[in-house]
Amino acid sequence: MTAIDGEGPAAVAGTAPLSLNQEFNSLFDGGGDDGPFGCRNHAVAAWRVTGGRVDSGVLRDALLDVVTRHEALRTRITGPADGRYQEILPPSPVRLDVHDLPGVPEGARAELAETLMHEIETGTMSAHEAPFLRAVLARFDDRDAVLVLMAHHLSVDGQSLAVIIRDLAHRYAARSGQDAPALPPAPQYREYGVWERQAAASATAREFWRRTLDGARFTAVPTDMPRSAGLPETSARHRFLIPADVVSAVERVARSNRTTRFMAMAAVYQLLVHRMTGATDVVMATFTPGRGGGLFDETVGSLYNFVPLRTDLAGCRTYEDVLARTRRTCLEAFAHDIPAIQIFAEAPELMDTAMTDDSTAMVLESVPTNPVVDAPGDLRFVRITRLLRSQGLSSAVPDGALWDINKDPAGDAIGAITYKRNLFREDTIASMAARFGEMARAFGSSPDASPGLI
Repeated sequence: MTAIDGEGPAAVAGTAPLSLNQEFNSLFDGGGDDGPFGCRNHAVAAWRVTGGRVDSGVLRDALLDVVTRHEALRTRITGPADGRYQEILPPSPVRLDVHDLPGVPEGARAELAETLMHEIETGTMSAHEAPFLRAVLARFDDRDAVLVLMAHHLSVDGQSLAVIIRDLAHRYAARSGQDAPALPPAPQYREYGVWERQAAASATAREFWRRTLDGARFTAVPTDMPRSAGLPETSARHRFLIPADVVSAVERVARSNRTTRFMAMAAVYQLLVHRMTGATDVVMATFTPGRGGGLFDETVGSLYNFVPLRTDLAGCRTYEDVLARTRRTCLEAFAHDIPAIQIFAEAPELMDTAMTDDSTAMVLESVPTNPVVDAPGDLRFVRITRLLRSQGLSSAVPDGALWDINKDPAGDAIGAITYKRNLFREDTIASMAARFGEMARAFGSSPDASPGLI
């Protein structure tokens, strides 16, 4: 498959057709900075690095190894709007900024790390100038540092970031002369594009979506400002915390009903949408990994699928009734997971309600991550997940709002709502988050109570 030393397929430049995910993103490209091909459509993550001094020279070499290994980090989308294609470029060095911060007390380092992440996220990243990866290293002392990575979202998804940091830690150890096992083969993103076209969606899957989404429209929520106001399209992020006791109660209800935490949170989320819109035929959406059932787990790229979830809440007498219907919706949808562009071919009018002047779509995702990186050598990499401060400017969201709720190692759930500032006021988003927290508490404490459907 690939070779880290630069020989073999990973170091070969060339061209390839767009993946189906890239074609799907093209549907939302309006040419702006905040769109899928814009300079603010990036993903940012950070890791606390402890156990020894991080050598910046070795880190630069290891970053180049990662870019050599994964073509997607040096693949740009080019060509005219009606004939775009992937152009794979030769490996080139990754920008690494190094800051030495001596004298910062240990108790202040976590807050400083979060501030650093926010500052980096307010920056931009071209979708045309490879490599589409940037790193910032902040060293507090010889045994404690923070590593922040930024990558363009056309090059990575959530699982890709986990692959990148794992590979980076391995290559750093190897270049430091430490014992590092060989990395597994990494299929390239262009190989994924070929595979997904050859693995055409089955007639059964297409029929499922045609039948399930017959007459469906996305349950859009009203916006504070109309699109026609022409306000600048930037995104912000509101963060909130769901206490550990609420999370534990929700998880108990989930286990007793043979569901996952995500399904339970999705049930609460659908009730919130119902409260805001009055709809009982609720159509929301989430993302699935889209990695071919494990075939492309080692691939870096934008592989996720956008999956609609349609649930009929009419007649639900208890929270557990809502959960049961949500469970069935999720299991059926995930069993028929196909690329979004193929789903929309069966339901072309699905998003009509979400694109009107005064309403938009909100999407719920949950990308569980293992904070501790499986890294050889002396250094320990732990992802920074406890982020509680909101941001006035963040990475882009394609439209409306994107909800992300994940359990923190401390037991709490950390929620983040990334939203379009030209559509929503901050107080509106904060109110939604507060209502979601209240409903989650009621769901966990009294699952047999009435959900108060209108």
